[in-house]
Amino acid sequence: MTSPDPRERFSAAADLYARHRPSYPAVLYDWIAATTGVPPGALVIDVGCGTGISTRLLVERGYKAVGIDPNEAMLVEARRSGGARYLRGEAAATGLPDASAELVTVAQAFHWFEIASVMRELYRVLKPGRFAVAYWNVRDLASDFMSEYDEALRRFSREYPLLDKPRDTGAAIRASAGVQDVREAEFGFRQEFDVEGLVGRAYSSSYVIHGVDDHDGFRAALVRLHRRHARDGVVEFRYRTLVIAWRLGFS
Repeated sequence: MTSPDPRERFSAAADLYARHRPSYPAVLYDWIAATTGVPPGALVIDVGCGTGISTRLLVERGYKAVGIDPNEAMLVEARRSGGARYLRGEAAATGLPDASAELVTVAQAFHWFEIASVMRELYRVLKPGRFAVAYWNVRDLASDFMSEYDEALRRFSREYPLLDKPRDTGAAIRASAGVQDVREAEFGFRQEFDVEGLVGRAYSSSYVIHGVDDHDGFRAALVRLHRRHARDGVVEFRYRTLVIAWRLGFS
């Protein structure tokens, strides 16, 4: 079976994505402000914004944020929550004016991009010398629960082992032409889920929606996993939030 275009992979998951995907830690945005020097009130372009989770957090920090995404179903969810301006566009063809942005952010999306073409687009829309920043919530496998959840994904999803991982994408960003002045950091974060929340979180992932054939078996495995590890009815879903910032310069 052919996998959907990356720009459309999340259409069927938009509602679950909006309800069950994690936010980002406040310390991440402290780090972004301190590292990039971009003050409140500045125009920030949030590329691959999805349902607007990161875009709204930027607005809460006082930035004038514009979310860009190619997927209309995701943008419908983003606009429903309000708080920012959202436009349909491609990571490599945002449709925004030259040198218009003080900062570009990419949350949980850069691993889907064709890096060379996107870097050229970021260079075009950023004001000279300004930063681009990419960040991801990556599952922390240190606990038994998180390790067993990862094993369930590998057992049931034929796509999960094949996808590019954020740490690989960070290395590709560092090696990309034009990238300079790289800064990196890592922070902790977590969610708590009842059993329905855990299933919803799993099905907010495209490699579950498109990569799992035995849905009944997968759901049953998640229920058993929750039953084994829940405390007071919830499991702790832990993350490491990875962030990389860089400037761009092309001759």
